[in-house]
Amino acid sequence: MAKRNLKLEKVKDIIPHWVKGRGGAFAKKFYAHWVLWHWADIVGEFNAKYAEPQGIRKDILHLYCGNATLRNELMMMQEQITQMVNNYAGQRMITGIVFGRRWEHPDTAEIDEIRIAHAAPEENWGRERRKVVLSAEEAEAAEQLGPAVQDQEIACKARQLYKKHLQMEKLREAKKWHPCTDCGTLCPPEKKWCPVCAMKRREQLLASIRQVLRDIPWARCKEVQEYVPLCTPKLLNEQRAIMVQQLASEVDVNDKTSIKAMNLVMLCRCLPPEHLTEEEIARTLYGLRFNLHRPKDYKAPKRYSVIPLGKKGKRQS
Repeated sequence: MAKRNLKLEKVKDIIPHWVKGRGGAFAKKFYAHWVLWHWADIVGEFNAKYAEPQGIRKDILHLYCGNATLRNELMMMQEQITQMVNNYAGQRMITGIVFGRRWEHPDTAEIDEIRIAHAAPEENWGRERRKVVLSAEEAEAAEQLGPAVQDQEIACKARQLYKKHLQMEKLREAKKWHPCTDCGTLCPPEKKWCPVCAMKRREQLLASIRQVLRDIPWARCKEVQEYVPLCTPKLLNEQRAIMVQQLASEVDVNDKTSIKAMNLVMLCRCLPPEHLTEEEIARTLYGLRFNLHRPKDYKAPKRYSVIPLGKKGKRQS
C-alpha cells in the first residue's frame, strides 16, 4: 500500500496515490476507464462526437468512426492521439489505435455504461423549463408572494423562485414523473421514491442489518436475509466492516476475555460461539491490533509470541 501522508493534500494528489496503492492491475483498469470517460477532453468535442472509443484490448485502443473523411484524418494522427492518451493517463496506456466496427458487447466491465453516457447527452432542464408557460392563476399566485416583506429585492427573488418551482413541476408532470409513494414529491418514472425517501429507506435497511449483526454477530448473508430480505452480500460486508471498526475501538488490545472482545471475534470471523477458541481469539485480535484501543505505553508483541508457529491447526513441534 502507498504510504499515507499525514498532511493536507489536494484531491488530484490523493487519487493517484490511492490508485497506485491498489496494485498495478487495478491502476491499469482505472486509467483505462479514466481515458474513455474523458475522451472528449483528450481529442476535442468534434472528434469525440464522431469517433467513439469501444474499449482497450491488449494495449490497443479500438475506435469506431462512421465518417470516412474524419476516419482517414484520424488514422494519419494515430501517433499524436496515442501520445495524447498516454499523457492524459500519466502512463503508457496504449501502443496504437485500430479503427473498426462498433462493438455490440464490450469485453470490459462498465465500459458500456461509459459509452451510453457519452451517446446520450444530458437534458438541458433549464432551457426546457424556460419554455413552460404558467397559467394566469399560477402567475397571479406567484405575484401574491411577499407583500409584507420590507425588502422588495428579496420579495422579487422569492416570486421568481416560486415561478421556477411551478415551471419545474409542470415540466416534470409532462415528462411522466409520478408522486413518491412515501411523501408525494414528484420523482422520475424509473424511480419508486424521491431521493430523500430513498435515502431514508436505505438507512432503515442498513440499520436493520446492523441490528441483526448485533444479535447474531456470526450471521452470514443467508441467515441475515431471513430477517432482512433485501440484504445483499455487499451491504452485509460493508456494515460488518463498519461495525468491526467501531467495536474494535472499544476493546482494549490486551483484552481477550470480555464479551465485547468475543463479539468482535465472532463479528469479524463469522464464527458462532461454539467455534470460539483461545487460539481463534488470539489470532483475530492480533490481526486487529492496530484498530484496537492501545494504552500509551503499549508495545506490539512479536507475532509468534501470540500465535503458535506454523499453519493454523498444524503446529510445529
